[in-house]
Amino acid sequence: MNCGITSRAAGGLVRRANPKSASVIWRRCESSFRRTTQRLNVTPEPSFTHSRTPGAQDQIIFNPPSSAPSVYLTPSIFLPRNDPRLEHSSAAGVNSTGLKFKRLPPPVRPTYEKRYHLTDTDIVLVRQLRTENPCRWTREILAEKFHCSSLFIGMICEASSDHKEKQKQVLEAVKSRWGRRRRMAREDRTTRRDTWGREE
Repeated sequence: MNCGITSRAAGGLVRRANPKSASVIWRRCESSFRRTTQRLNVTPEPSFTHSRTPGAQDQIIFNPPSSAPSVYLTPSIFLPRNDPRLEHSSAAGVNSTGLKFKRLPPPVRPTYEKRYHLTDTDIVLVRQLRTENPCRWTREILAEKFHCSSLFIGMICEASSDHKEKQKQVLEAVKSRWGRRRRMAREDRTTRRDTWGREE
């Protein structure tokens, strides 16, 4: 009995396997391919096809939407000041973008007022602490000490080159323990990040 060829008539698939190899190749039969092609051969809409009448000219295809547009969808910024639709928009509770007023969800983090209270002396002290001991005075600790954001700390100062080299070595040690799947996932993430804004 030959176990190398196994057919499945219901799905139209044929499996060809080598007894000496564990690889299996699935292929569709000709009957299954013909049946799939016939089902996908859908007749197009007559209004979208060219007219075969001799002497006929090209026509404009009129394909209206499923529903009529609403006057409330026109942003008020594009309407003249004496347009009556402005009154309807204000009565219906529609803002300048054409969307109805809705209750916004709560903020992710509590809102706060920005403070510009750091002086030149404070900035010099921040740079000094960051340069002396970057492991002790991290950006988060300095931001908490001087009551500002860590982004601002990164703007006014940076760690020394020795500290950056140590952090790079630590990162390389961590990457050396990655497996194939994690490494490929990180490479794909880097590729996607490089293609941002390129419309690729």
